[in-house]
Amino acid sequence: RLHETGIIGSLRWWYEAIVRGLGGYACDPTSDDKDKRCELSGKEKNDEERRKKMCPVCYLFGCGGWKRSFRLEVTDNDETVPFQLATLDNQKEFNHWWLSKIFENSIGTKLPHGEISLSLKYGMNEEVPRQIKALISTMAQIGAIGAKTQYGFGQFDWEEKMDLEEAIKTIQHFLQSNTFKEGSKEDKWYSLKKFWFYEIELPPENKMIEKFQKANIIGKDDRTHRYLPVSFDIRYKLPGYDKSGLREEYYLLMKKQKGKEEAKGKTREIFGTLKNDKVGSRIFVSHLFKKEETDSSYWLRVWGFTENDVGVFAGQELKKIFDLEKTPKIKQGNEIVGRGGTQ
Repeated sequence: RLHETGIIGSLRWWYEAIVRGLGGYACDPTSDDKDKRCELSGKEKNDEERRKKMCPVCYLFGCGGWKRSFRLEVTDNDETVPFQLATLDNQKEFNHWWLSKIFENSIGTKLPHGEISLSLKYGMNEEVPRQIKALISTMAQIGAIGAKTQYGFGQFDWEEKMDLEEAIKTIQHFLQSNTFKEGSKEDKWYSLKKFWFYEIELPPENKMIEKFQKANIIGKDDRTHRYLPVSFDIRYKLPGYDKSGLREEYYLLMKKQKGKEEAKGKTREIFGTLKNDKVGSRIFVSHLFKKEETDSSYWLRVWGFTENDVGVFAGQELKKIFDLEKTPKIKQGNEIVGRGGTQ
């Protein structure tokens, strides 16, 4: 099901990353420390006073004492596809077992697919729709929307999207034209300051594409034409082949450079873990998808919120996985936020 809360949550998450990338402050709304999250007392006399007590993210998306500046209604066209994931793990060992366990409750269900409509309602503040339009435009070009994007879902396009440069400038202008709350700008937060992105076109005759088209299906084996749901294999490991997925190859590289224990920690820090204190992945890999129904080529998007050397590593490994003639071109975060102008 399409959940409006999931859509809005991903919008907020990306807006935080963009604001931080442009040098702004975005609070931690989940923190128990009142100094690290925004909250209004209700005694503020006007909008200027309220802004000084909120980061720009909370001004748009709400916080204690302040409701969200817009209402979003999501409508789909009732088009669905059977839930399915695919893996080269034909022995039904780790990859197959892991995905079957994580998505146990999803097997047998259907996924929304196709066109959706977003209806935005807001008050008199004309800044709000411009910010939301710029935000969705950015996500459509260098990210994804909704839940489970780390498992390959959420790729979308938008008919009304701005050019990426215009979108970033629109958000930056909003930040520079208003006085918002300032706070700690910790490096651990997701930010376009530490970001990289790849978009790769893969023809149908690519050998790895041919293998993925025959992959083992988890869920109903009713293969869709528009995408190949193989994100996990690419991000984690490629079972049964002499090539490795991104995580496995990164661990082997770190093990060679830093030793086993440090390699484990570094790999979990970058690719996430569900063990002990959960750590979210900083590497995202889309499923293989077609931009148009009639396309013959598939596309792959891979992006990360890490130092640039990890992005360079990812490009080199993608070249190996898909036997590309040359390493795909990387789009760096400093290039993207630089489009907004000088900080």
